[in-house]
Amino acid sequence: MRKTLLAMPVAALMLATVATTTPAHAATPRTPLSITSVTAAPGPKVGEITLKWSQDGRYTTGYVLETALTSFSKTNPEMAKTGRRTRLLNIPKNLRTITLSAAQVHSAGAGVASGNHLYFRFYAVNTSSGGTATRAYPYLQAMTPKPLAPQASGTKMRIASFNVRTAKATTDARTWIQRAPDVAAQIVNRNPGLAALQELGPGRADGLTGATNGTARQTESLITALQAANGTKYALVRTTPYVQPGLPSGTQGTRILYDTSRYTLQSDCPDTTDGRKYSPSCSIVLPLLATDAETARRRAAVAQFQDRVTKKSFFFVSAHLDERHSDNLTTERSYDSLRKSQANTIVEGVAKLNTANLPVIIGGDMNSWQNNRVGNSPHDTLVAQGFYDASAAVTRVNIRYTTMNHFNTTLPASSQGFGSRLDMLFVKGAKGSARFENVMKVTDPARPSDHNMVVSDIVLGG
Repeated sequence: MRKTLLAMPVAALMLATVATTTPAHAATPRTPLSITSVTAAPGPKVGEITLKWSQDGRYTTGYVLETALTSFSKTNPEMAKTGRRTRLLNIPKNLRTITLSAAQVHSAGAGVASGNHLYFRFYAVNTSSGGTATRAYPYLQAMTPKPLAPQASGTKMRIASFNVRTAKATTDARTWIQRAPDVAAQIVNRNPGLAALQELGPGRADGLTGATNGTARQTESLITALQAANGTKYALVRTTPYVQPGLPSGTQGTRILYDTSRYTLQSDCPDTTDGRKYSPSCSIVLPLLATDAETARRRAAVAQFQDRVTKKSFFFVSAHLDERHSDNLTTERSYDSLRKSQANTIVEGVAKLNTANLPVIIGGDMNSWQNNRVGNSPHDTLVAQGFYDASAAVTRVNIRYTTMNHFNTTLPASSQGFGSRLDMLFVKGAKGSARFENVMKVTDPARPSDHNMVVSDIVLGG
């Protein structure tokens, strides 16, 4: 039988977890016996989460479930005592299992379209006239709701996002020229129809400054590597700079790679302006902070495509949002707000082009993640505007690992079961995701990039 939980004031649990003053005439309540297990699972319905726990119920008047979108601890001084968007729920003492409805999970911040997981902690509570005694289950846990499967019919697609690491990072253990064959091999192996690429710049592939005359661009060198890896079907929408050479600009590495055997490029995206090798075509200019110089300016790549078989048209975007972070909370909030503004600008920029209301796919390195203490605003603003986070998939591979690997040989898994996702895929015009993969090996001494490629299988409707 489904049970509905009641909201509990935040102050109630706070009082329950600290010593309380007991009137002289009142007996101090006994501490509840230990909760011996707490488990959680998605479902049974889409958007729901079911929890089960074991405890014999002595000295217990009820239970409290605390949820949040970020990790928290009442005892670890290095962690916040409460998480972002915290919720407290009362549970009757006679229950040992409850199902959080899709509406409750959504209210807590982990609606099915968000791909978010809920951090949660379970408490047994004994309340009487003498005060309140609490016993916490010792482990912080996390769970996602049951995902939504994509519709059976429509345009099936495999999409990807991959920050391939700039060629300008010449002090890395392996340069771009050494890594490019591995990047190409991984793309060919996973076989996406379209990939949002970041840090694939139009400068020299050898990472040196100066003119590209007589030397390959990083963009061009990837195509060469793909051809050598049996990926001759792939093409880039743009290979040259978005900005006239000599003018100040930030990173220009957002690019769109597509399979020419599956998709037709419908946008006009020339590489040149008046015969010169630059063009602002098929790009969206993103905002800066008021104090930023033009050298911090970023651009998103955008283009319209058509599936060669189904004739379904759609827009595809590659984004690389501002990378700055700070230990100062006020400063960090300003960067989070900037990334939100950049995400909104992308949506607005596509809307101006998308007069036929076609589906829109956005992939990118958002430089944001759920467990960020101040927020995950670019992600949240896209979900709020109707985008589906493709990580909320029926099958999820390597979800316990963070998508940024820093070139570390061995990657640790999250103790709560969900790694941070800086690299994201969103779709508007389709609901559900069949598969999401964080492409990686746990141990790999020669990683293609400092980010993992992420891949998802989706279906565009209609």
